[in-house]
Amino acid sequence: MREILQAALALACEGGLDNLTLHRLAGRMGRSVAAVYRYFPSREAVIAELQRLIATHIRLITEDAQADLSKRADRENWDAQDRSLAAIITSGLAYETFARHAPHEFGLATRYLSIPDYVLPERDATHIFEVTGNSLDLLAGLIERATQQGCLSEGNPRDRAVMFWAALQGSIDTLKIVRRGGWTPAPSLTRDMMVNLITGWGANAHALAKLTNKLVNEPPVTIRREVCDLITESGAYADDTPEHEGESEHEGEQKP
Repeated sequence: MREILQAALALACEGGLDNLTLHRLAGRMGRSVAAVYRYFPSREAVIAELQRLIATHIRLITEDAQADLSKRADRENWDAQDRSLAAIITSGLAYETFARHAPHEFGLATRYLSIPDYVLPERDATHIFEVTGNSLDLLAGLIERATQQGCLSEGNPRDRAVMFWAALQGSIDTLKIVRRGGWTPAPSLTRDMMVNLITGWGANAHALAKLTNKLVNEPPVTIRREVCDLITESGAYADDTPEHEGESEHEGEQKP
């Protein structure tokens, strides 16, 4: 399974998901298509696992950034409100940092986000939420904590988490387009968007600007691993004996 996922990730990063077919995947590994079927029932199953891995990777980057932020806040004696607001901003910075650091992997994970729900099959829509739901839950928890501490006005934390994520995703996607069109938006545009949104939820504008400058001067996000490292390290693939061991691997064989 590790071999399949490593090859699939390489193919998808080289030419997008359209480049990822089971025949190309088998060819990349020097194996038969039937060998791939012994582990994954379809191309969609391979894509789903890649998206799950990338979403997990983004969550781990965010958790690393939050841990580093907590250590810094302890070291510099930040108050509880600054810690809460910084945690929300850091979540957004982690997402943006990964998008810039690994644009191909980021594109694989977010491929369907801009597709209207009325043309997206229910199965795909459900899968997208499954791979992003944990991150949204974590973000909603941070927003709820900030609200309880009086940093933000009263509001539904889940709705705000969706709003924050939608604005962040839209900003990242839009900036890619306008830069190709010759515009040169400010490097801080995504960060400014986050600050304005949080200010609109009742945060003190002056305190938030001061806090954001602290984060900019010492960025809280460090990429310590790649998605391919997660495939190698994951215990989920420790026992990868195929379910159909001993079956034929003739090139033309198809899974029943």
